[in-house]
Amino acid sequence: MRIHYIQNDSAVTLGYIKEWIEDRNYPLACTKMYEYGELPPLDSFDLLIILGGKMGSYDEEEFSWLKTEKNFIRECIDANKWVFGICLGVQLLANVLGAKVYPHSHQEIGWWPLTLTDEALSSPLLTGVPNEFVVFEHHGDTFDLPEGAVRLATSSGCMNQAFSYGDRVIGIQFHPEFTNDMIHEYKEVADSQMLEGAYCQSPSDWVNKPSYLDKAKTLLFTILQNIETAILRC
Repeated sequence: MRIHYIQNDSAVTLGYIKEWIEDRNYPLACTKMYEYGELPPLDSFDLLIILGGKMGSYDEEEFSWLKTEKNFIRECIDANKWVFGICLGVQLLANVLGAKVYPHSHQEIGWWPLTLTDEALSSPLLTGVPNEFVVFEHHGDTFDLPEGAVRLATSSGCMNQAFSYGDRVIGIQFHPEFTNDMIHEYKEVADSQMLEGAYCQSPSDWVNKPSYLDKAKTLLFTILQNIETAILRC
């Protein structure tokens, strides 16, 4: 299974996804959009992973390459490629599919509980994922559900936490790929900021949560294995 990922921000890397891929020795390639990297031919990969970033999907004036990325994502969907978007990645997917992406009424930062929707219980992409789980969030934007998409997860802080579109596209708003080191780096930045709101936890509460990290990693690996199983069946 050939995997290509799009990195939108130097600070947002594959995290635990890299471990999963390396354990399976799958070919891996990357386009760093912030360096105006070259996007690959559609026939050169089986799965596209779109990572997060500090920008919004609507920030095309400041980050001109977003338009190029969106066009590429649209081409992938039209070509029936497998696509997995995380945080900014899910927002880009929603935008490409015709939905509005916009600043939320509040930020959602820290470890927060999510619940699968009834529709998610029959999704093969979420087979083995528990009905309720806690994951790390770090976002200030949200999105409307695209027409034809299926809402998969929700929370008290944000209605649209995950969706699928067709059989081969899935996006999640949260960050199960974040390692403890990555969260520590976010904490160091946040320590100098004022984070306020009902869904902003203190940065000191983000780090050193081994139980949360292990469960989030298991959830991530379960989703990736479900995608892997579906691709290898084709």
